[in-house]
Amino acid sequence: MKYRIKQKFFSLSDSFNIEDAHGRTAFTAKGKIFSISSSQTMFDASGREILKIRRKYLSFRPACRIVNSDGSEWLIKKRWWPFWTTRFTIKTPKGELEMTGNLWQYEYEIRRRSELLATVSKALFSFSDSYGIDIYDESLTPQLIALVIVIDRMQHKDSGSMFADD
Repeated sequence: MKYRIKQKFFSLSDSFNIEDAHGRTAFTAKGKIFSISSSQTMFDASGREILKIRRKYLSFRPACRIVNSDGSEWLIKKRWWPFWTTRFTIKTPKGELEMTGNLWQYEYEIRRRSELLATVSKALFSFSDSYGIDIYDESLTPQLIALVIVIDRMQHKDSGSMFADD
């Protein structure tokens, strides 16, 4: 299934609209304007809360947690080596995933061992951050979309995003 993740251009908080292949809003992710916890909440099309994205403060490398509505957690950490690629490890209750991207941070793949779960492409010419994501394991759709939002925040932490170090 294909989705488009687009950051809201005029927003005081980090908010995203996620559209399906037909242009309908499938999910939204909203951050709070004055939040100490630096969290975002993701909702489905009917407004039901699906998960929360939270920054992990006490970590040597940039890290975030995805807390699902059932209480399970995913931990995302940025890897520094090799330096010519962008790489993240994701620890889930069902095993480890890896997200790898190119040096310019425009193309990513999310894999569980050799199984391709999703591909991500960043739009080059847009006013706000915009990503296309092809998801091959639909049972993980909200979490894979949340991963893209986390990666976007980690990659742009110096540009005033909510995950910037204080």
